[in-house]
Amino acid sequence: MTTLNTRLAKIAPILVLQYIMLNTVLGVQTEDGMAIRLNFAAMFPNTTERPEGEIARGVKPAIDLALRHINNSTKILPGYILNMEEYDTKCDMAVGTKAFFDAMVDEPPKLFVLGGICSNVTAPIAEAVSAWNLIQISYANTEPFLSEREKYPTFFRTVPSETDFNPATLKLLEHFNWTRVASIHHNDPRFSLAQNKMSSIMDMNGIKVVTVADFDDDPTTAIQTIKESQVRIILGFFPTEEAQKVFCQIYKEHLYGDKYVWILPGWYTKEWQNMNSTITDVECTTNEMIQASEGYLATDLLPLSTSDEETISGFSAIEYLLQYNEERNDVYNVLHGYAYDGVWVIATVLDKVLNKLSNSSSLTQFQYDKDNEVFHLFMEAMNDTSFTGVTGILKFNNGDRLGTIILGQNQGGYQVKIGEYHAYNDVLELDEEIILWRGGSPPRDRPIIRRVRHEVSLVLYIGVCSLACVGIILALIFLFFNLRFRNHRYVKMSSPYINNLIIVGAILCYLSIFSLGLDGRHLSENNFDAVCTIQAWLLALGFTLAYGAMFAKTWRVYSIFTDIKLKKKIIKDSKLFGLVGALVFVDLLILLSWGISDPLKRIEEEGSPQSDTEGRDITIVPILQHCKSSRMTIWMSAIYAYKGVLMVFGCFLAWETRHVSIPALNDSKYIGMSVYNVVVMCTVGAALSFFTPSSPDASFGIISVFILFSTTVTLCLVFIPKLHQLKRDPVGEERKIRCTTTKASYRISATANNSINSVKYQKLKAENLELHRILTEKEKEISALLDKLKPDNSENEDNFQNSLPDAQQYGGIFIGVPLLDVNSESSNKLANIPSKASHDSSETTQDKCLENHIENNCNCLEIPLMENQISFAHLIPLLKTLRETDILSDSSDSECDELTTATAMPSCM
Repeated sequence: MTTLNTRLAKIAPILVLQYIMLNTVLGVQTEDGMAIRLNFAAMFPNTTERPEGEIARGVKPAIDLALRHINNSTKILPGYILNMEEYDTKCDMAVGTKAFFDAMVDEPPKLFVLGGICSNVTAPIAEAVSAWNLIQISYANTEPFLSEREKYPTFFRTVPSETDFNPATLKLLEHFNWTRVASIHHNDPRFSLAQNKMSSIMDMNGIKVVTVADFDDDPTTAIQTIKESQVRIILGFFPTEEAQKVFCQIYKEHLYGDKYVWILPGWYTKEWQNMNSTITDVECTTNEMIQASEGYLATDLLPLSTSDEETISGFSAIEYLLQYNEERNDVYNVLHGYAYDGVWVIATVLDKVLNKLSNSSSLTQFQYDKDNEVFHLFMEAMNDTSFTGVTGILKFNNGDRLGTIILGQNQGGYQVKIGEYHAYNDVLELDEEIILWRGGSPPRDRPIIRRVRHEVSLVLYIGVCSLACVGIILALIFLFFNLRFRNHRYVKMSSPYINNLIIVGAILCYLSIFSLGLDGRHLSENNFDAVCTIQAWLLALGFTLAYGAMFAKTWRVYSIFTDIKLKKKIIKDSKLFGLVGALVFVDLLILLSWGISDPLKRIEEEGSPQSDTEGRDITIVPILQHCKSSRMTIWMSAIYAYKGVLMVFGCFLAWETRHVSIPALNDSKYIGMSVYNVVVMCTVGAALSFFTPSSPDASFGIISVFILFSTTVTLCLVFIPKLHQLKRDPVGEERKIRCTTTKASYRISATANNSINSVKYQKLKAENLELHRILTEKEKEISALLDKLKPDNSENEDNFQNSLPDAQQYGGIFIGVPLLDVNSESSNKLANIPSKASHDSSETTQDKCLENHIENNCNCLEIPLMENQISFAHLIPLLKTLRETDILSDSSDSECDELTTATAMPSCM
């Protein structure tokens, strides 16, 4: 400070002398060329009704000081005096435009236009000066729209534009590695344009602007939009009068604190956080505003250079400030340094042009519409301007000042300078020790992202696979049982070879569980792709083999026992194998086409972000692995449609045959139950799997449980009853095998049941009597034949009669099928032909039962007629059909005899 006072003491006499000489020269124009005036017009809003009037009063002392320094300097414009002529715009566009035209008409000619201050005056003048071959220089207008060179080609400004704050903000973002931001701006062209240019700069430099929110009067919706975007670094473009509204809403939405950074303009008034202002529609208190705004960063104009370097005027910025303070009295404006440098720009340009001109009259007698050459020299000199002013190094880029931007932070309600950004060399100087962060360090622009690959829990995988192994062992036990006892009567009658298909399909389903739980932890990418294909094949073929075999067996029962005509049907196991094979062929066709044209591959997808459970600033992003192909929806739709139709039809067959229980197909009831089980489990499991794609454990667990449950239940339903029968009848000699149905349930068809009426009853009764008559005749013929035997063979005859079993009388009808040769070894299975007396004694009981048969479910096992509305004439084809199925074709004749006889006597309902 002592050094500065010493320097001022030395130059004070010189300044006084220069001031006296300047007063002597000003206002005097000599004809000998000793002192030639060069004039420029200055537009000031001399008004007390607008804040721009305060700017004019604050910068006038700086302009006067610049003119004094220029006119007293021997280094610039020697022999010339730079003169300013003031014009009052009153901050009114019409008045300002008239003032400009007055300046153009008044003599002497004006070489430059300085100022404007009010944007509504500056803009039309800036648009008009180009037509007069003039240049306008502004020291106060920062509006971005004035940078449009096509509209304002001769407009220059020594103050940085608001868009020139953007490079400073960009450097700040890059310094702290903030690459994800949001912005909010007021719907005013001034701020909208600044925001748009900011977004363009961000995009070009790899910074993502996630959300752009705007508002008119109420910022509530805009703040909520930013909150929903979960962005932490937020740029604001709004005036002082809107700042209170914005930060009140920031406080309500909790968008402040150690995780958030707001970057705002720095021109807000010092008391903008004081809620005792005239704004009445803000509901927050002063303390709440201070709390919400604490720590925000700001970009602002640098009032004066902080360097001790000597400027073009010969004074440092501090020396100039002392002189300005002496001149300004009680008025002040932060833009005074830019006005001072603006006058020096005019002087340096005129000096350069004069050095290029041979005759100075080109300036003193400047003609606006003719002197294009001089005008081009002015433009060239303006673009080449480069000197050190009191506001820093002064350069222009397309009319905008490449100046210095100051960076500050709001600390306790006051702006504290934390650094500078120099646009002319794109350098950021930041003192991080001054910055106060609420969290102790700069916040991140997003939480720490931890991408965690979600895999099936090892414990869950081992547990489920263990259950699958138990299922496979169970299936192998059933397979051994099925092969070991395939000739047992009860096992043979259930088509053991078809049952083997059920077991193989079940094993494939169990094996698919092992592949479902494999993921990137166990497999490489190539192996994972192969496992994806194996999963699809195992599950598809396993389902088709197991369910297809059950479907085929159910279809056979339905085909035999729901035919109203009871025609002869031969449905061997080979046909059932063919049906299952057709279903497998469809599977192979789909799977092969899928695998060749659109193979499954491993796809990693990001799930929904999750907050850290320990409260840290960490977001967990689960990485989910899926088997997927480009047209997977089409292929899955084809499989689901095909399997769905098959399951629906299987349910229909199971429902239609739900009450059938026959010895030749002794597991039909359990097969139907298995069909229901598979359909329900597959439907529910497939539906639930769609709701758990983001949880590998839940998805794997649900699918595996349904596979295990449905497969195991199916195996148990099919084979447990056989094991029980084997335990009860190890040898398979039990003869009591009957075809039964549950109460009032089994009917050949609904049509046949409805057709039974009194007429048919009479027909059946007549048919029965006719059969009695025929058997009586046959009895007589047999008696006649026996009489022809030798007389001495009576003993043998008695032995023969005694060897026959008790006659089974059904109204005199012998139903032992087939009739065997009496001389054969199987003759013991012939029944005695009933006598006429037996026939007569049972006829009354028969008639009573038949009369009540339809309404009362009487037991007809000892009555001459067949039950369940089936006449004897219809019974024979049914017996032949059952006997000629593939199940019975493998049985011995004796077994078939007993089976056919037993089948021909179903219990009455």
